[in-house]
Amino acid sequence: MRPLITALIILFLIPALHAQDFTIPKDTVLEADGQFFMPYYPGTIERSLTVDPGIARLRPSQVNLLKRKLSACSELFSKDSLLQNLSGMNVRIREEIYDLDGLNDQYKWIPSSVEIGLYTILAKDSQPFQEATPDAWVTIHFNNPEKLVGNPVIQNIYIEPVQTDSWHPFSEYDRISVPNRVTAYKKNTLPWFEPVSREDFILTFITFFHSSIEKAVYRNPNPARPGAESVGRATEKERFMLEMEKIRRYDPALAETLIQTYEAAGKEAAASNPGSSPTNTVDNNIMLNTWREAVRKLRAEMNAMTPLELKSQAWWSDMEDSNVSGLTPAGFSGSRPLIRLNKNLMDKTKFGSSIQLIVAEWSMMPGLDFTDITGYNLVYDKLSQLAKNMKVWQKVADQVD
Repeated sequence: MRPLITALIILFLIPALHAQDFTIPKDTVLEADGQFFMPYYPGTIERSLTVDPGIARLRPSQVNLLKRKLSACSELFSKDSLLQNLSGMNVRIREEIYDLDGLNDQYKWIPSSVEIGLYTILAKDSQPFQEATPDAWVTIHFNNPEKLVGNPVIQNIYIEPVQTDSWHPFSEYDRISVPNRVTAYKKNTLPWFEPVSREDFILTFITFFHSSIEKAVYRNPNPARPGAESVGRATEKERFMLEMEKIRRYDPALAETLIQTYEAAGKEAAASNPGSSPTNTVDNNIMLNTWREAVRKLRAEMNAMTPLELKSQAWWSDMEDSNVSGLTPAGFSGSRPLIRLNKNLMDKTKFGSSIQLIVAEWSMMPGLDFTDITGYNLVYDKLSQLAKNMKVWQKVADQVD
């Protein structure tokens, strides 16, 4: 009888609940995927601006113009209906103007960005709380073409990004070496990339190793001179391993080969001088010989190629272990073509505040739809809606001069 009475009471109350303006309390806490959330808590939008002090002093008038452009871009999002009446999330819009990042003075443009960060409102001790970094985000980079290509293989040579989609006026790319998808736009019809030849790639490698040799010689030009400080093997090996970490970023197989060569030479040196402790002289020579051997092998690779092969576009794989360079035949499984950014992408005659190209970076993997995200995905759903808002993205593209 009691369950029946309870059911009747609920049925009696339902019309009354619909008759009034019923809202769920904002401090309601829900649990999903082991995390506690406050999905009904009202969110806020905050904006901030950071300007590199060096570039502000160097080009104050251009920086002030760029500030206004970034502010206009931020308002496109902060005033859009998608980011009004937020619930369960906070939005932080960060405008930033960077220094030239070591670029030559001939480059007049000023790199900048606007990040739209979405933060889930979590529950901590029954109070609203958010992490320091956004759960979902899109960063719009202005005049920063390097954001389109990801990590370099070596110096300014990159794996060619793959165009995966196109939604007017932006094109979408998979950068291969970086998991986040990017969308890019420019007004000019120039290609984004220039192919890198096999010869160019190997010569860049050789230049790198020659530079390493010069650094090693300069660091220890005459180790046998009287009174020279003796540096232990551990110190020299540490220096060598730091160099290897640089190489490992673009060619793990090559780094492993060089480490094995280094270790083998060290054992040989120790065997030929039993009872003596290795010094920096021995280890520096081992390192120099390792670099020189790499150069010899690279030159041998070039000499084995025909003129046509040398001029053809380089294809490369970080898993290739049959040679020092990592080059493979064109189209070889697991390899990708190599490129440089088109050096003419930016018009050097325009002002530094002129926005010439846009690269938007998303906190999503290429080819993964936003709806594929599982679990508590309130912020991803909002980011998905934002990505499909062609009206606002057309206005962003309109800022390109």
